[in-house]
Amino acid sequence: MRKIWLSTSGAALALALALSAVMFACGGETIVVQTVEVEKVVERAVPQTVVVEREVEVAGETVVQTVVVEKEVQIAGETVIQTVVVEKEVQVAGETVIQTVVVEKEVEVAGETVIQTVVVEKEVEVVKEVEKEVEVVKEVEVEVIREVEVEVVVTATAEAYGAGAGAEVVAAATAVVEAPASQSGKLVVISPDIGAGWFTSSPYDDYTSDNFGVADAIIYADPAPIPQRGAFNPSISIANGWRVADDARSITFNIRDGVQFHHGWGELTAEDVAWSFNDALREGNTNGRSGFVGEYQGSWEAVDDNTVIMHVKDGATLSPVWLLETSNVWRNTLTATSKRAIDELGKETGGRKIGQGPFMMVEGEADNFIEFEAVTEHYRKVPSIEAMRMVAIPEPATRVAAFVNGEVHISVMSAQFVLEATGQVPGSRVQPLGEGQTLHIYMGGNFWQTSDPVDPSTEFPREGWKPDADHPWISDPNDPASMERGNKFRRALSMAVDRQAINEVIGQGLYPPHYTFTGFTSNDPLWKSEWEVPFDPEGARALMAEAGVEEGFKMPVWLTPDSGSLPFDIAEAAVLQWAANLNLNVEIEATAYSGRRPTLIGRTIDIPLYHHMNLGYFDEPKGRLMTAAKGGANRGIELPNDILEKTYWANLVETDAQKRIENNIFLTDWLAETSLVMSMVRQSQLYAVSPDVVEWMPYTETFGSFSGADTIVLR
Repeated sequence: MRKIWLSTSGAALALALALSAVMFACGGETIVVQTVEVEKVVERAVPQTVVVEREVEVAGETVVQTVVVEKEVQIAGETVIQTVVVEKEVQVAGETVIQTVVVEKEVEVAGETVIQTVVVEKEVEVVKEVEKEVEVVKEVEVEVIREVEVEVVVTATAEAYGAGAGAEVVAAATAVVEAPASQSGKLVVISPDIGAGWFTSSPYDDYTSDNFGVADAIIYADPAPIPQRGAFNPSISIANGWRVADDARSITFNIRDGVQFHHGWGELTAEDVAWSFNDALREGNTNGRSGFVGEYQGSWEAVDDNTVIMHVKDGATLSPVWLLETSNVWRNTLTATSKRAIDELGKETGGRKIGQGPFMMVEGEADNFIEFEAVTEHYRKVPSIEAMRMVAIPEPATRVAAFVNGEVHISVMSAQFVLEATGQVPGSRVQPLGEGQTLHIYMGGNFWQTSDPVDPSTEFPREGWKPDADHPWISDPNDPASMERGNKFRRALSMAVDRQAINEVIGQGLYPPHYTFTGFTSNDPLWKSEWEVPFDPEGARALMAEAGVEEGFKMPVWLTPDSGSLPFDIAEAAVLQWAANLNLNVEIEATAYSGRRPTLIGRTIDIPLYHHMNLGYFDEPKGRLMTAAKGGANRGIELPNDILEKTYWANLVETDAQKRIENNIFLTDWLAETSLVMSMVRQSQLYAVSPDVVEWMPYTETFGSFSGADTIVLR
């Protein structure tokens, strides 16, 4: 376990530490870092000019893009490579006026409504999509090419992703797939890590669908622009039809003929589907997705080679989002592998994942690389490229270097690194992926649930629940005084964080402040102003004193360092402000996720932790990750039974979308009162894309994983 101890005096923002000054210890060594008082220190690989509502002239410098903030930030002696303009025109060194770009708002360009502006040295075609496609040609004279992505929030109701009692969909038995005239080129993609799940075909362990195209989910969605999701289409799915029973106690799936497993393991059948799902749901499994769908999925039954029935678990209700959770656009999910391959080779299947997607895995090594080959015939899509290589590079600076040197085509990067990388490669671009996610510090150890209707054998209270003076962020819901103290301290922690500064300095203006676990944003018509948490260090210190927590208190927090979807520097900057603004001794535990996951599964974690949540839809059942439901995705919190009965559990059976929305608003109100979740910012996953990638249509997966390799065409 790696730890960093931080002690401060004064009210310094200390974002410099969040970006560069903190050094990690090796092994069990602990390093103590003393924070110095600063107004705001910005030390990054990408120099930045910050301007407030006035014209900016950068004499002799190359101005690429402008970001507007509330105060100036000077980086002495550095070359300004980025300028940003919001809501006003700016003259740059006598050049033609640059079109205004407004983050998270619509942008007016030549009378048309678009969501993005691209500035180039010559005429370009800018295609934007809000509710329709708009083709805009605009000539702008500047010295460099930049492309700015603006976030779009998409909302929908259950009709977009669910199917209720009696619903039936059937497609033709065989889809017509046009193969490319030839397959050429090898795509190279960076991943922060390559886990053990790639090297097993055992559903019981960790075999799931993936977004690289090796193992397809049994239901696929039509292509759609990010961040929209396409309609679920049985004509391109392994399940080319399904029917929900009139009483919603089962779903019957038709399994397509002709779906072939890789490496000669034959045709996929209903028996493979039933065996794979049953194995993944078997008691004691370590499959990361079984905890979600296992809440309602009971046994799977093969009727014949082409028919399989999923029975709803006794005492459970079919999830209103079952269709989404069985599809490629949710996240990695349970799917089918070859039962015969497992029987003959064992669960490791020769160190290769046996799937049925458009790419087959050839060889690989954990946390190093994987080689893939494209198939030449496929039920859904035959790729245009002939091969793909995934390489694991956890260090952001190394990813930038690999991209700039032309060693890779696509790499996930956080905001400051992706702008640095694409700024050095002419013709490259930034591609956001995912529906959008929110980043939070969860106040771990607040396990307030007292019984589990799904599994009455669950033991309470949880080991991690420790409402005492050593854990002032943990409360006893049966003790009003304990609740008052805990609410005040948790609120103080949240008020001590300057979310806008994190957005400006680390997020480059692309990670706007966020305040809710449920996904409601200040842009939404249902937004309530009381959900916003002000940045108020003085008020935070007063609340902390009222809670009985003294300055200098040792405050632990776990920040996972090895997740591509959890930028470490965002959470680090937030908790360093606890040290700077509350004078707490912050102890950062930087244990790998795999090392800490057992404490989430076992509900033994008793410290705050860093994790994310997808934005989701207004009427989507919210709160599963804060219940006693099995699985490692728990957020170190379990809500009280009476709150679950009014929110998450209620929404699992509620058929009225408007009532589900009302329940989610109630949950948001309650979480705002208790401050159990400290929301920080929201983001899309950002990818640097080489100019050699001339075509790519990724799909919207919940957390923005790389996807759509089968649609890529290389130069």
